[in-house]
Amino acid sequence: MEENKVQVGQEQAENTVEQGKKLPAEVSVWTKIKNFLCQEIKVEMTPKQAKVLQEVHDFWHQEITGKDVHDFLFQEITAQQMKDFWFQKIDITL
Repeated sequence: MEENKVQVGQEQAENTVEQGKKLPAEVSVWTKIKNFLCQEIKVEMTPKQAKVLQEVHDFWHQEITGKDVHDFLFQEITAQQMKDFWFQKIDITL
């Protein structure tokens, strides 16, 4: 039985050498790390997550001009606007 295993192993090794493929004797630590870090991942999102991601994408890629920046920095702020902002009612929903 062991003779058969040895013969099969030798035949496989000879076939591999004949094909020009030399495989490493053992897998190195670096190869294990590389295989782990470079593995393919699949991300699936719920429709709500996809909507939020699209909103964030749209926010970061919106067109901003110098006039928009100027208008934001030099907008008029009144005491009533500050009061409304600081004392606004916030509803927390989960």
